[in-house]
Amino acid sequence: MVHMERERARLFDREAERYDRSRPSYPGDLIDEVLGPAPHELSVLDVACGTGIASRLMMERGAHVLGVELNARMAEVAQRGGVSAEVGAFETWDPAGRTFDRVTSAQGWHWLDPAVSPRKAATVLRPAGRLCVFWSVGHHPDDLADALHTAYERVLPLASPALVIGYAANKATDPKPDFSVVVDGLTACQEFAEPQMKWFPWSRSYTRDQWLDQLRTHSDHIALPPEVRQTYSTRSVRPLTASAGRST
Repeated sequence: MVHMERERARLFDREAERYDRSRPSYPGDLIDEVLGPAPHELSVLDVACGTGIASRLMMERGAHVLGVELNARMAEVAQRGGVSAEVGAFETWDPAGRTFDRVTSAQGWHWLDPAVSPRKAATVLRPAGRLCVFWSVGHHPDDLADALHTAYERVLPLASPALVIGYAANKATDPKPDFSVVVDGLTACQEFAEPQMKWFPWSRSYTRDQWLDQLRTHSDHIALPPEVRQTYSTRSVRPLTASAGRST
């Protein structure tokens, strides 16, 4: 299972530039919660840092950030944005004696081995350090989600049941993710206290073209067979007048 997830995670390298320009950022309140009152004094290891979207936010507050990223092209984009990033799988990455005040992971911890990664994080944290993992979770307005589902059924009748057309959720009525696998993995690691969860509501709206652009960075869409992706890209879909919005 871990091997399959790792291979799926490598798909992001195909869309590194698109990922950086189209994926959402993170709310300032969340970054403040992660870093605390004196961010300029902190050394942060950003695990699965991707193109450095969260890393840059922490650096803007004065934190000293090192990224670790599985995919070389994603790491290259992060480096161009000023992030020090090393290429490798976190589970086998060599910290070379370095330790950190924070280990963070934005939109990436679920790709890691849940049995190995918490313990690896514990080994590189300084006393009183914290592991902070976070995700964006959003949805469409229900009427827009229904219209998109109809379009997916028409264009991708076989593939659509496996696709998420929102951002971790499709509709406002969908239950919030419980992240139980992540919580269980952290709870099983005796080096950490009981995990705490907080939500930071915010929103970003996308135009239709912007939304289609970022959909092409989702692993379930990238993983579609080439002939299905070609059909998805070229077939006509009725334009929607509403902007594709979501809350995270």
